[in-house]
Amino acid sequence: MDTYANFSCQLRIIQARNIEFINSTKNLFARFYLPIGNNKRIQLNTKNVSTKLVPFWDESFNLDCSCPQEFLEILNQQSLVLELRQRKMWGSQLIGKGEIPWKVILESQNMELKEWLKMDLASGSDCKEVMLSTPEVEVEIKVRVSSVAEMEKQNNKKCNNWNECGCKNGHDHNAWCNIAEDCDMLTISFDFMTNQKQ
Repeated sequence: MDTYANFSCQLRIIQARNIEFINSTKNLFARFYLPIGNNKRIQLNTKNVSTKLVPFWDESFNLDCSCPQEFLEILNQQSLVLELRQRKMWGSQLIGKGEIPWKVILESQNMELKEWLKMDLASGSDCKEVMLSTPEVEVEIKVRVSSVAEMEKQNNKKCNNWNECGCKNGHDHNAWCNIAEDCDMLTISFDFMTNQKQ
């Protein structure tokens, strides 16, 4: 019988710096990819911001899933990929790309990491010839991993019985008390939260 674990990840895209070299002054956004097993991955984008001021997103993406233990072992060998992109009339153009190995994240203190991620410039990007500093994106990542047994104990504290929580699909390794989307290797649900500063 497969051993399952609950994997929770919060990724916060805060801001960018050293982007003065970008010719256009608007429609800058960040895109990142999260692997979900079987050579598949989730793609998520931030909102568009202008580069006239400091590009500030402060957006958080939450990912919660029940997954086989082997998924965490595979994840440990991969990287979280973050791209800095510019929105065009048709699609978008890659400005730069950076990666953080999941091994670094999972082995960091309390599985929490906050850093400025350097972007490797893409060839053919719409940039000025002179670039004084490497563009960077500030990110914050928090990961929590717990066993299914621990999660069921928490659910038991909240619900006297299974029927009180309102789950439509019942309680098993592939159905939790939230909206779920099947993704082959694991069941995934995520909430998108935006903190906009008016």
